[in-house]
Amino acid sequence: MELLQQNYKDALDQLINAIQESEILAAYLEEEDEVLYKNLQDEFEPAIHSVYEVVASESPLQLENLEKALLDPGFEGLYLPKILGYAVLRGHVDHNIKYAVPQNHFKDILLAICHSPNFEQIKKRIGQTTTIGFALSSDIWITNLIESIENKKIKAYLTTMKADALRDPEKRKDAYQKYRNQFSYVNFYSAEFPENGIQLISSYHALKSFLIYRAGHADSNESLMPHIKSFITNPSLRGSNEYLDLLIIIGLMFPLEGTMAQDYAHTFNEVYNGNEEVISAFFSLYDSLLNDDSMHIMPENEIQLSKLLSGITSSNLKAYFNTVLEVHAKGFVHPEQGASITFYIPMPKSWRKFKREAMNWMLHQSKPDLDNLLKAYFDSLLSEDKYISHYEAKKVWVDFPIGWIEICTKEPEYPTREVPLSVKDLIN
Repeated sequence: MELLQQNYKDALDQLINAIQESEILAAYLEEEDEVLYKNLQDEFEPAIHSVYEVVASESPLQLENLEKALLDPGFEGLYLPKILGYAVLRGHVDHNIKYAVPQNHFKDILLAICHSPNFEQIKKRIGQTTTIGFALSSDIWITNLIESIENKKIKAYLTTMKADALRDPEKRKDAYQKYRNQFSYVNFYSAEFPENGIQLISSYHALKSFLIYRAGHADSNESLMPHIKSFITNPSLRGSNEYLDLLIIIGLMFPLEGTMAQDYAHTFNEVYNGNEEVISAFFSLYDSLLNDDSMHIMPENEIQLSKLLSGITSSNLKAYFNTVLEVHAKGFVHPEQGASITFYIPMPKSWRKFKREAMNWMLHQSKPDLDNLLKAYFDSLLSEDKYISHYEAKKVWVDFPIGWIEICTKEPEYPTREVPLSVKDLIN
């Protein structure tokens, strides 16, 4: 995480002074009236949010330190419910719909709220967030947090936030997704770029989500480029699929020019080093990215990556990107009807000989789903697919190091006509 810039600190100091000198706060401290605290929120939270939006857009690696600065008692607990929610959503959730690692930033914000003299007002806005955060956390983590609170009323309140119904993974997944959907248009993403392999494993998921979000939503990623350069050139990070996955995302989605492009090609060449297993891992990860709904890989992204990797000597990699470039250059016209699409899926390397022989050319009945393969196929090769009205599709196991797609066509079987422009066209 980056330290908070002085200009952001100055803006926060000005807000603290304005809050502490306000007549609304003076009246609230006198009467402790709920309406007056609501007036305080209405008066100052928009200004706090404006600072938050600027940092999130221009300096996203400083977001967590901004949120820590907002824990200052001078803010009177304003905006804490929002950043509590952001902290809950930043944590990586595993296949059991539980945090993979404890979310200490969530704990720090929640404890700041519990210790605030305005807790009775703030707690009315944190119920759902706390319940979701607790549902994603371990029992021992929750117990330790609650036991650290001395106030019995606050302890009792936090205890009621543990929802037994959310012990069920399916109910927890549904509740988490519904909660997350409420923040779909909010930029709260931040991450930490690792400096070594151990940090890479722990920060991988957060960094991947962050890079994908920034690639698709940010107007400028200038502040990230020094960190991306360090990530590309740091030799202590190499050697894992996590590193290769992030390297692919960077090559696809971020503009690398000049020395950065050279550094990228040099790094990839060192990672490859003539080992075709690296290329197999590349295609496996690349396929996952093509099927990731959060990724929006356009032709220009593939062209950019192909240029960055043009010097790699792998024949399989060259063959793939030569095909990609040819398709994007000449265009690909899928027939409106009558096409037969077959996806040939390479077998896992772990399969033994007898299983490979038994399954070769057999229907593929595992992940990825056929509909996901078709979506990736149509999204990657076709700019307009609304006219495609009939096709056949299947997926098949093959005992080859790489897979491929086969498209066979036949004469149209069904009559077609252009969509009528009006009811009169239908009559005529």
